[in-house]
Amino acid sequence: MQPRPADLEKATTERLIWLVGLSHATNHFVMLIFPAVLLLVQAEFGLGYAGLGMLASASFLCYGLLALPAGILADRLGGERVLAVWLLGGSLACCAIGLATGPWTLGAGLGVLGLFASLHHPAGSGILVGLRQRLGADVARAFGRSGILGNLGLAGSPILTAAIGARWGWRAAFFVGAVPGIVLFLPLWRQALLTPMERHAPGDRTSQRTGPRGTAFTVPLVLLFGLETLMGFVFQGFSTFLPAHLAGHAGFAALTAAQVRRGGAFASLALLFGGLGHLTAGRLMRYRHREALFLVTVTTSTCCLVGMGTVGGASLVLCSVLFSFAYFALGTISNTFMALHTPPRLGGTVFGITFSLAFGFGSLASSTMGILAERFGLAAVFVALGLVSVGGVALVTWFGAVTTGWRGQRPTD
Repeated sequence: MQPRPADLEKATTERLIWLVGLSHATNHFVMLIFPAVLLLVQAEFGLGYAGLGMLASASFLCYGLLALPAGILADRLGGERVLAVWLLGGSLACCAIGLATGPWTLGAGLGVLGLFASLHHPAGSGILVGLRQRLGADVARAFGRSGILGNLGLAGSPILTAAIGARWGWRAAFFVGAVPGIVLFLPLWRQALLTPMERHAPGDRTSQRTGPRGTAFTVPLVLLFGLETLMGFVFQGFSTFLPAHLAGHAGFAALTAAQVRRGGAFASLALLFGGLGHLTAGRLMRYRHREALFLVTVTTSTCCLVGMGTVGGASLVLCSVLFSFAYFALGTISNTFMALHTPPRLGGTVFGITFSLAFGFGSLASSTMGILAERFGLAAVFVALGLVSVGGVALVTWFGAVTTGWRGQRPTD
């Protein structure tokens, strides 16, 4: 018996969602290899922390540079093609880093890796936006699954690559990091060959929500841009200073300085709870009161940040884990709303703008919060991030008002 077209379409959609999620996991995995083997690189090249910081900056600065161009290319050529390019290019960059002969070649390799890695988020998110017409509100589960897999990459990289580096050297960690991209490249490229170059004709108006003059950038979408920008800043500050704050206030003697520098077991635990946040939000977004869930989640994140600046010991750990859960749940909720308010033909472009704003503004968090920490202590960092997050609460409240979500009304998905 031949499979029905509907069954084939469902299987193809599921396969594509898994490929996007695995690409997401690979993306975060390779970007965290260098922080995990930082001390091993220092031992070989004799660099100080300033030099190591410059090498890390080369990679993370480039991580956001191609986000917008990648989104535009994904809309024109297909997100599957862009993902295939990132996977192959990122794997080759990992191999080049493993062959680096000194700080300059290492820095160049890290920069190239960041450039290729910056292609994933707008292209992958654009693919999921394109599936909205098939999935409807269930697109939230697709974003949730991709987020969970991305968190597994985040959580697994510090532990796994540090262990590989300690056993076989830091170069081996990068060679191992090249493997997932090579494995995923072929199925994504085959998928790309089956995908039309343009999913939507220029005159297609299906499911587009536009402003009063026909622009795709409606008020709800602009508010979501603002939220993503603020929360990108918040998370960069949180992830940079959490280990040091825990070392000083959590009261755990087992949290050594080496664990703090390399991400450590606690960071992996918190990020795994972030994956649970993605899963929970993906399921709850199928129900009617989505805007209320949006507001509760961003408010919880804000309260946890303030709590982290005012409590210690086990309460600090609990606030940190709960923040990770709420923050990543917020990411799935925000991405889902963005998908629902974005014309399918512009999915890559819109998410390219989103990640350019989040990574660009977010890159200021480490230096800004570092100055604040030197003057007032690490606890002040989290209180300040909580105040920034209050702006997110205001934006979500405004978002619910303009989408009529507070009255239980919304456009048809």
